Amino acid sequence: MSDEAQGRGDEELMVLIDEHEPLLRHIIGLGVPNLIDVDDVFQETLLAILEHFRTGKSVKYPKAWMVKVAKSKCIDFHRRQEKDGHKEVSLAPFINTAAFGGGVSIADEQHQAVVAKEIRNLIVKMKSIYRDVGELHIQGYTDREISNILEIAEGTVKSRLRKFRQLIRVYLEMDTPASKKKKA
Repeated sequence: MSDEAQGRGDEELMVLIDEHEPLLRHIIGLGVPNLIDVDDVFQETLLAILEHFRTGKSVKYPKAWMVKVAKSKCIDFHRRQEKDGHKEVSLAPFINTAAFGGGVSIADEQHQAVVAKEIRNLIVKMKSIYRDVGELHIQGYTDREISNILEIAEGTVKSRLRKFRQLIRVYLEMDTPASKKKKA
């Protein structure tokens, strides 16, 4: 690739990044607890995007792909924090118990933190088609916005979100004494 073509490609990429920077920062801000870390994760996201495009690989849906890169960098950030053990990991941005249809009674903050971490671990293990839709929903996006971000039909979003909620409910029901009594 000539230097001129490389420069033109970089300019187009920077326009694309500038266009979607608010969305990327919003997604990272929901998953990372403080502004300094948000900036760090955003920089890591930009670096990953630049490295990918500099290899000459194309992306069919750049906006959705950049959102996935940002979410991946947020997950990497939390994994590093858990591994380091030096920083307190806040799972609150990921979990909104009202988003799961309520019915979850949590008495104290410590128990809520344990449940939130267990739910987050469950979400991480889900298939990406459910996890991506569910995480965007938890972050406050509407079905239509999720449809636009992931570039899938709104009906598909609703179907995947229903399955996402069902997986969470099944997990929560397995863990409650009332559900154990019903099974007995």
